Formats: sequence, structure tokens, C-alpha cells
Amino acid sequence: MVAVDHSSESEKISTRASVERLEKLLRRDVTWVPTSSGYLDTMAGETVPPPGRAQAAWQSSLGAAMYQRAQRVMASLQRFGSVADQLQLRPGQTVVDVGCGPGNVTTGLADAVGPHGLAVGVDLSAPMLTRAAQQARPNMGLLRGNATNLPLRDHCADATCATLVIMLVPEPVDALREMIRIVAPGGRLLVMVPALSVGSGNAVTGPITDRFVRFAGARPFTPDGLSLLLDRLGCDHIHSHQQCNMLTVRARTASARDSKSSSSGKSSSSGKSSSSEQGSK
Repeated sequence: MVAVDHSSESEKISTRASVERLEKLLRRDVTWVPTSSGYLDTMAGETVPPPGRAQAAWQSSLGAAMYQRAQRVMASLQRFGSVADQLQLRPGQTVVDVGCGPGNVTTGLADAVGPHGLAVGVDLSAPMLTRAAQQARPNMGLLRGNATNLPLRDHCADATCATLVIMLVPEPVDALREMIRIVAPGGRLLVMVPALSVGSGNAVTGPITDRFVRFAGARPFTPDGLSLLLDRLGCDHIHSHQQCNMLTVRARTASARDSKSSSSGKSSSSGKSSSSEQGSK
């Protein structure tokens, strides 16, 4: 572990989860710097040009505040609060929220895994992480990092999620691959993205989604596009559900047994399934 000498700066660290707990999850080659805002910066000195207007806005304090309010409204409409339930989290587990933003989802994950568990939020935006730290739970840690090169070690988490993030990443496959890498064999993933609706609803919501995609520089997903990507990356038990223009896909990483069988050239029954449900509740 490469880290700065933080013995004299421990008072400045306001991130709720102990630094020691977070250190155990980080890759050996990662250097981190504590911040007074409440997160650990694993990209100190690095600047990543925002690939779109939305990302540029969210890297400002005003943009982060506006996003936090908007996400709360969307959460009430799209049932973001069910993320922890859909991941089937249990007390004591470790879960990673990729692109955590202001931490609205991360706090729910922390509540689900309990005091002996750990919820880790990762985001590229310092203003977003600052807002997330303001509502952090005692078992919640925050890291500044890149979704396509997560600072976390292999198989360090039981589950991971990304809500309204993957469509903004320039290389979504790289972000999905990183999510799979950090989850233990047989662990769970959940990804939520806007998607083009089909059927009669598309006449109304389609143009709105198209305008958002163009403004934000986002990549639109078809109803089955995300499931196909996860299948190609080796996930199984893939289930998708679309409500209006919001697509939620759940999957599991290959189990240790399946990975061993695959590497030895043997065919295995991985239980791969892809079910697509559409409609609104």
C-alpha cells in the first residue's frame, strides 16, 4: 500500500468509516490523500477532462447541488430506494456504489449492510463527494476515483451498483468490467440507465430521452443492450426490467466453480438466463 504519511492529518479526515477499513479494500499500487471534505482522494493531482456537458456541470458545487435535488425527485418516481433490496444485501457485507454522486443511494446501502458492513461510494467529482460526506453513515466510506479504473482490489466486495452512471462513461464496457472485477465470484451487480422506450410510450417519452442524451453526451441503451454486454462479460442470472425510460439490470458474476471450469476448457452449466420485463408499476 502506497500512502502518504497522514499521522498529523488524521484530524482532517471526516469520512465516517475508518481509514483502516478502506485501506484494506484498495489496490497495493494506489496512493491516497485525505481531504478535509470527508473523502479519500486516490487521484490527487490528476485532472480528467469531462467528456460531456453533464459531467462538466456535476464537477461544480452548483451542479452537484442541482443534481442532488433532481436525483431525490427521480428516486421517488423510479424506486431508487429498492437498490439495496434488489442486491439482496445482508448485514456485514461490503457493497460499492460506482458513480455515487451526492450519496443518496449509498446511504441506503450503508443502512442495509448494518454497522458491521461497509458501503463505499466512488465518484470522480469532488463536489459530489463533499455532499455525500455530509450525509455519510458511520459505516460509509468515500473515494475519489475513476469508474474505468477503480482503485479497489479484485473481489473485495460482495456487491456493486451504478445508478445513472454507465451511460455517461466514454467506455461503458470498461466500467462494467471494473465492476465485475471488484466483486467476489457469485456476487451481485445492479446497473440502472435511461433507455429508449418501445411501444406506445415511446411517442411521448422518446423525444424527451433523446434530448437528454444529446445534452448530456450520454450513450442511449436499447432495452436489451445492457444485458447483452453483461452476458458477453461473463455474468449470469441476468434479469432486466424497464419502467418507462428507466432500465434496471441485475446480474451475478461467475462463481468460482464456473470460472475454473471455463479456464480448463470444460463446458459448464452456468445457469445463464436473461429475462426482460417491460412496463410500469
